[in-house]
Amino acid sequence: MDKDEVARAVLVSLGGADNVLTNTVCMTRLRVTLANPGQVDYERLADVRGVLGTAIRGSNGLEVVFGPRMIDGIYHAFIKLTGKAAGSDELFPMSRQETNMHVQIRTEQRTQSSADGSSSGTSFINDSELSLLEDIFGRRDDDDSSEKPAGQWRLLVVNGPNLNMLGVGSCASDEYPQDFPALLELCKQAAQDVGFARCDCFQSNHEGDLVDKIQDAFGMYEAIVINPGAYGTSSALFEALRTVCIPSVEVHLTKREQTDIVGDVCVATTSGHGVEGYRRAIIMAAQYLNGKR
Repeated sequence: MDKDEVARAVLVSLGGADNVLTNTVCMTRLRVTLANPGQVDYERLADVRGVLGTAIRGSNGLEVVFGPRMIDGIYHAFIKLTGKAAGSDELFPMSRQETNMHVQIRTEQRTQSSADGSSSGTSFINDSELSLLEDIFGRRDDDDSSEKPAGQWRLLVVNGPNLNMLGVGSCASDEYPQDFPALLELCKQAAQDVGFARCDCFQSNHEGDLVDKIQDAFGMYEAIVINPGAYGTSSALFEALRTVCIPSVEVHLTKREQTDIVGDVCVATTSGHGVEGYRRAIIMAAQYLNGKR
């Protein structure tokens, strides 16, 4: 697939030229504002060759992440397809509007390992509460992820605030030489190595966007790797992970002496290994799904 084909596939995934209001570019990202963000096919977009991830910006902005060696040619091809010349960057600031709320119910139990190595099940919704919720919202009969073969597992990697600046400014150092696109490449390769069928990456600096993405992961992914960044103490992220009950592994670039609130609802936590910590976290997620602890 050449750069013209990549640009065309991205445009189709975004809902076509009529859905693109503005487009601009940075070192690694195609930045667009959209007439109707609901027209974006994120699964199709994630499958486009060269796309490393996406980041939602406000109510109608989206960034599509590529490597620095690809973005220039893809962007010029994208301009030809949309017929919209590069203009001023209108993505920042953008108004933030309410998003549609999704109510999700998951009945499976999460297994926790205690200090002595024994395991105990933790149910987040009791039978009476579940019955009431099902009466209100209806029953959801999803296939249990534990019955799905390893080759069909899907992984979501969620990155919180400032992770997109990795390798930029004060975040560029000998300790963490990789930039954000390199991090995304590492995640996709590590996920493939341990048997995940797909790995989708998401980053936002906004707490609500992260909550929405976690809620939308219900029924779509078998595992989550999350670096909440400064939102490690977020009760909103804690509740989102607790509610969807998808096995999640928390990762931090720097060493954490104590588990934060997000880590309390995860099956495992790793910190202090820099970008390579993501590889560890992805391996932990695969081991958990395989029943190895």
